[in-house]
Amino acid sequence: MSWSMVKLNEIADLVRGVTFSKDDTTDDANDTIPILRAGNIQDTLILSSDLVYLPPEFVSAKQLLLSGDIVMCMSSGSANILGKSGLLQMPWHGSFGAFLAVIRAVPEKADASYLSHFFRHPLFRSWASNSNGIGIKNIRLSDLADIEIPLPPLEEQKRIAGILDQADALRRLRARALEKLNTLGQAVFQEMFGDLRLNTKDWETHSIADICSEMVDCVNRTAPVVEEKTPFRMIRTTNVRHGKVNLDVTRYVNEETFERWNRRLVPLPGDVILTREAPVGEVGILQESGVFLGQRLFLYRPDTSRITSAFLCFQMQTDYLKNQFNQSGSGSTVKHISLPACQAFEIRVPPLNLQKEFEQRVRTASSLEQDAAYSLTKSEALFASLQSAAFQGKL
Repeated sequence: MSWSMVKLNEIADLVRGVTFSKDDTTDDANDTIPILRAGNIQDTLILSSDLVYLPPEFVSAKQLLLSGDIVMCMSSGSANILGKSGLLQMPWHGSFGAFLAVIRAVPEKADASYLSHFFRHPLFRSWASNSNGIGIKNIRLSDLADIEIPLPPLEEQKRIAGILDQADALRRLRARALEKLNTLGQAVFQEMFGDLRLNTKDWETHSIADICSEMVDCVNRTAPVVEEKTPFRMIRTTNVRHGKVNLDVTRYVNEETFERWNRRLVPLPGDVILTREAPVGEVGILQESGVFLGQRLFLYRPDTSRITSAFLCFQMQTDYLKNQFNQSGSGSTVKHISLPACQAFEIRVPPLNLQKEFEQRVRTASSLEQDAAYSLTKSEALFASLQSAAFQGKL
């Protein structure tokens, strides 16, 4: 199906954001106008509490936001990504700051939701990323006005937008479900073991050296890597996040380097890995073999007769351990945890049967999380497919 290509300024009004001085703003929400800034723009428009306010005389009538306005970030130098936009779907009394612009669809010509989906299409994202600007990229309002958009009849726009809205809602629902499951383990931990800083349940306290069978620091120099894939992989600080060691993206070495870097200890599944620097205090459980520690990492092998890997890993993500990381951190610019500190953390140690019960509950939550992640991947693929077809006239 062939649709006409129409310039944006033929079907929508474009309005620049308010440029204001900090001297003009106030924290007083009474008798003032709240101003959205780039940090308020997410996949949809999020009205956060982080707002500034202007007296009404600084804001013109056309800069007051209306339901159906599309608010777009016009600069890569702001808190959000160049070209990111959100659709204001409910009445809200406010305006918008510099580095933002509003695209206001002419109702008899264009559907706001249809335009909003167009601005999230990869073709527009590519156009935005190639916009003008040296160092910090910017979208010029005049260039945005001239961009051409495939425009079917208004009723067809609404039909397409309705399909994309439903697919997007499903994607968001599954994303929110996954976010909740991501925090379930810590919630279970708090429920079972309480606040470890206060130790209200009076658990035994031991040095981490007492409850680990092995502890080892990384080799303090960079391993020589090879271009081709080998069975020998490096764990880097970027691989350790939120209780997991994810090796989807890694570097490889030859067998000689692997053996040399593992001469003190070969990492095994179940080992707990801590980042000592860049960033400080990330932790994860190793699930794979054939690896060695890159720089700035420390390995703990729990004594399984006293503590489980899951319990140790989750405890190291609590405020109780984070406080110890902060107290032992050193360095004027880049903070790092010293080697003696890594060997001396204090650990709460409940009875092993409770730890194992927690580990089983975490395993169940992890299985649900994997299912949710798979469902999210499928719904994102569906949305991308529909989005691609929509603007080719194939939906």
